[in-house]
Amino acid sequence: MDRIRAFACLALTCFMAWVSVTSAQTDTLEVRVLGGQQDDRGQQLVELANGDVLSISSTNSTTDDEPRGWLHRFDSAAHVIWEATIEDAPLLQPVDAMEHGDGLLTVFGMRFGGVGNAYDWGWYTLDANGAFLTQTTWGTDAWDLPTRIMFHNDTMWSVGTSYISGNGDVWATGHIWMDGAWMLVHEGNVASMPEEEVAVDAAFQGDTLLVLSSLIEESAARWQGVNAASGEVHWSHQSSWVDPTAAVAIDVNSTNAVALMNVSTADGMRLAFAVVDSAGNLVLEQLPGSGVDIAGCDVQWYSPTDFATVSVTNELGLGGEEILFSRWSAVSGAWQGGPSIGTPWDEVPSAMLHDEDGRLWVLGSTNGYSNGRDDVYLVQIPNASISDYTNNVETNILDTTLSMEEPVFEAGFSVYPNPATDSFTLEGVDSAGFWKIFNGTGQPVRSGRGSQGWVSGLPPGSYWLVVGNERGGSMDAVPLWIR
Repeated sequence: MDRIRAFACLALTCFMAWVSVTSAQTDTLEVRVLGGQQDDRGQQLVELANGDVLSISSTNSTTDDEPRGWLHRFDSAAHVIWEATIEDAPLLQPVDAMEHGDGLLTVFGMRFGGVGNAYDWGWYTLDANGAFLTQTTWGTDAWDLPTRIMFHNDTMWSVGTSYISGNGDVWATGHIWMDGAWMLVHEGNVASMPEEEVAVDAAFQGDTLLVLSSLIEESAARWQGVNAASGEVHWSHQSSWVDPTAAVAIDVNSTNAVALMNVSTADGMRLAFAVVDSAGNLVLEQLPGSGVDIAGCDVQWYSPTDFATVSVTNELGLGGEEILFSRWSAVSGAWQGGPSIGTPWDEVPSAMLHDEDGRLWVLGSTNGYSNGRDDVYLVQIPNASISDYTNNVETNILDTTLSMEEPVFEAGFSVYPNPATDSFTLEGVDSAGFWKIFNGTGQPVRSGRGSQGWVSGLPPGSYWLVVGNERGGSMDAVPLWIR
C-alpha cells in the first residue's frame, strides 16, 4: 500500500452560528485552524507593509516535541502565502515580530540560555519568503523574559523583564542592522521601580515609548511614557482599583493610548481600561460591569475615538471558553456591542490586529478540531461593526489543514523554487516519476510527470506536493507554498 510520509490533513466544513437578536441579516467571519499532533498556539499578529499579515505561533508539533516558533504569512483574504518554523535548541517561545529593511522579518522570542542563566532573549531574522538568515541573542546571568519589539528611527527596540538586579525590572535594548546582522547599541532599565515589575506590553507614540507593566507586590498595573534610551519618565499612571489588577495590553493612535487590564473583583474577573492622551493626561479609567467572568486578552483602536477588545469567557452559553469581541467609546467608556465567537469547545484569544483596510484579525488557540490538543485559531472580522445590534454572526471554517510543517522522514527529493509562482523543478525525480499537488482540504488540484511542474492559476497559499513512481511503493510529501 502506498504511504504518504508525514502527511496529515483534515478537511473541516464545520458551520457554527449563534444569534444575538432575531434578524435576516448575517455577518460571516472567516476562520483558519492550523495545527499538528501536539500543542500549537497563536501568539501575536503583525501587519506588513504590503498589507499581508504575519502570525506568530508556538508549536510542539515537531519531531522532538520541543517548543519552536511557527510563522504564517497571510494575504488580505487570510490565505496562507508561506509558513516556516524557527528553532533554538532546546526551546524557543516566540512572542513578537517586526518588518524592517527590504521586507526582512525579525522574530523576538525567549530561548533557554543554559542552567546558569536560565532564559534569554533571541532575535531570528528571515527574508520576505520565510527563509532563515541570521540569529542574535542577549541575556544576563538571571532570568530575562522578552515582551515586545518595535522598529523606530532605524533602531530595533526590544522591551521585556530582567531579573539581573535580583528584582524584576522593565528592560530595553536597542539594536541597529549593520552588515546583515543586529548590533547592540543600548541596554538598560526603563523607569526602574524598587519592587518587582513585569513588562507586559509596549508601543511607540511619536518618540515616546509607552510601557505597560504589572506591579507584582501591589497587584496593580502601571502605564507610563518614557525615553527608550535614557529611561527618563515623561509621565506615569497606576491603576486605582483596590482589587488585584493585572496589566494585559496597550495600543496607541495619533492622539491617545488605551491600556487594558483585568481586575479580580468580589463578583469575579472583569476587564478594565484606561485612556491617556499624547501628553500623558488621564482621559478615562473604567471598570465596566458585565455580570459574568470576563478576562481581557487584547485591545486595538479602530477609529480615533473608539477601540475594540477581545476577551475570553465561559459564561455565554456556547459550551466552552469562547471569544468575546466588544466595541467601546474612548469618550464615554460606553459599551457599543459585539458578538461572542466560539464552539462547544474552547477558543481562547491571544492577540488582535486592526489592519489598514479596516479588518480586525483575532489569533488564539482552540482544542476542538483534532485530538484534544491546542491548534492555532485565526478569525478575520470584516469590519468593527460586526453584530451591530441588527445582524447575526456566523463563522465559516475554510481550507482547514491540520498538518506538521516538518516531515517526520526526510523526503527523497527537493523542490525549487519554493515558494513557487509559475513553475517548479523536482530534484531527485526522473521522467518515470509522477507528482500531485494537494490543497489544504486534502483535495488533489494538479498532477504531472517528470521533474518539471507548474502552479500558475492556483490560488496563493500552502499546499502539499506528493511524489511517487508508477511501480508503486512509498511516496514522499513536502510542503509547497504558492505566491
